[in-house]
Amino acid sequence: MVTAQSTSNDTSINVKNGATVVSGDLLIDQTKIMKVPLASNPMNILRPVKNRDIVTVFNSIVTASAPNDIIKNNSYITADGHISSKLDGPGVVELDADNKVSIKAPTTMVWGHKLPYITAIKNGDSLTIKQKNKTIKTIKESEINNDTVPTDYVTAENLKSWMNSSQDGSNITLDYYLGDFNDKRNGVYGKENITHDFGNETYGYMRNYTPGAPVMVYKHNATETNISSAVSTVEYLPEYPTEIRASNAKEFAVGWNNTIIPPHSAAHGKENVTFTSIAESGAASGSATHGVCPPGRSLRDAIMALGNPLPVGMSGAEEAILYEYRPTADVLVTNNGDYPIKIVMWTEGESGDTKIYTTIYELKDNATYTNMTTNQTIKENSTDNSTT
Repeated sequence: MVTAQSTSNDTSINVKNGATVVSGDLLIDQTKIMKVPLASNPMNILRPVKNRDIVTVFNSIVTASAPNDIIKNNSYITADGHISSKLDGPGVVELDADNKVSIKAPTTMVWGHKLPYITAIKNGDSLTIKQKNKTIKTIKESEINNDTVPTDYVTAENLKSWMNSSQDGSNITLDYYLGDFNDKRNGVYGKENITHDFGNETYGYMRNYTPGAPVMVYKHNATETNISSAVSTVEYLPEYPTEIRASNAKEFAVGWNNTIIPPHSAAHGKENVTFTSIAESGAASGSATHGVCPPGRSLRDAIMALGNPLPVGMSGAEEAILYEYRPTADVLVTNNGDYPIKIVMWTEGESGDTKIYTTIYELKDNATYTNMTTNQTIKENSTDNSTT
């Protein structure tokens, strides 16, 4: 749940309009609800009567004042102000013009995007730490540790190394949040809040993928339908080490497996995968990650069979992955369909006999996604090289 915030008229409501809540969260602080004379609004006593709250009814009659009824719809709100167990999934707080609160349950699949939140900028021998473009502190290299900077994405040691090798004015993202949701709910900040609202699996997915990546946070009862499949084989090429190529092919499959792409959107694969480079005179750097072209062909063929465009960073040839693109973090796959898709990749066999399978699943619930759009992820500049 987003950090507690009060409304302009009633401090008893713990969260902002548009905030995410889940079962068990405290929505209304009963001790802070304003009391209103019964003569001015006798309807305020109806809810305590319906809830059989004898103490509140008695006190209201004796004092001629009752707690202001700030609930518009109590379908998912318990008598003591918590979110009830009836809510399935991450709900959204809705406040009307009179600041009366209700909870909207998710009725469709919900996804957000991994967006930069906290950044560090090098200024001489110091780092300026900014949160949403607002400076929150300035620290020296010697002060960098787990207590002074977020270290879930960039470790303290790596941040020190980056600082020593970077020019003044360079910046690095230290933490991300989930925002730009398709149902317009507020952004969710911090690991604790993200895992609380959407679970550890969602946070793990978010950590694995590139900045800007779409992240599915709710797909309860979604039906997965196989809509496309393709297969390729590593094969034996005498000019390149087969075992390294097979290892890179398997890593490619890991890097794309279970990637979800919303409708009319695009996404990269995972960024925390590791490939082994092989000497290559045709590459500008002199080396390339051979072995990624067979799985690249498998992914490309399955995606393009659906009428989607050739992924960015790929070619239509046997050498499917272009040299200057990392196979997962730079290659960009587009879903032009009206429903989210999930890419499933796996391998079977060993060495040059390794086969790489790709299956594309379409995710559907009772909602219609026609005309819904999401932000495309942005391809970041890269100095790494990739190839066939």
